[in-house]
Amino acid sequence: MNPKTISFWSAGGNAGKTSLAIAFALALRKHKTEVVLADFKEVTPHIHKYFGIDFREKSDIYEAIENGQEVVEVVKRHLYKKQSIWIFPGVGLEDFAKFEVKHFSAIIEVLKKEFDHIVIDTSPGIFFSSTYASLKNSDLVYAVLLSNRWSLEDTAMMIDFIYSRWNVEKSRFKALLNMADSGEIDVHTVERVLEVEAFSVRHGQKHITHDVDRLAKVLFEKETVKGYPIRATKTCYEKSIG
Repeated sequence: MNPKTISFWSAGGNAGKTSLAIAFALALRKHKTEVVLADFKEVTPHIHKYFGIDFREKSDIYEAIENGQEVVEVVKRHLYKKQSIWIFPGVGLEDFAKFEVKHFSAIIEVLKKEFDHIVIDTSPGIFFSSTYASLKNSDLVYAVLLSNRWSLEDTAMMIDFIYSRWNVEKSRFKALLNMADSGEIDVHTVERVLEVEAFSVRHGQKHITHDVDRLAKVLFEKETVKGYPIRATKTCYEKSIG
């Protein structure tokens, strides 16, 4: 399996998906591949804050798409290189009302042509145009959930919706179980309920680089790591973001 476009998604907020998306993009870059990390978390994007990037509105992208103009160079103007990966900052409140599925899809198409891998941090839930565009255009979706039954139930319900209403096959999903909270459920329960391969995500900073590197390595060596504990949570970063 060598997916080009990988989304990090969750049924609800504060599951740790943004931190995992950042770590995963940085891990991919170690495999000598050109990586872009795209922030598709609408209204409250956070990735630019982590990397210290000034945030700019994106009306020029919107206007280029609406006017049928070439979009590539416009999108490139919003890319920043940090820590050996490229960053596409998100769409903020000033652009939220006008950006639709076609605009986010057009951005993804540009990034697909320019980079080996696209890692997308999506908005949680099923209520944003960016989420629909991200999941429809992704080869692989990491569904991040907390280790409590409410999070599992919400994730199962929304994955079923995404499969039945958006026609995104369940085979594109893998689950990342964030064990930072109560620990009510385990990886085997997640696999049984969601019917997808799952990995545990445990608390602790010292294992973050090794474990996320191993997760990224699957994309290149096609090795099986089912059930392997991926020890990463949002608390593993000096700048903790959800």
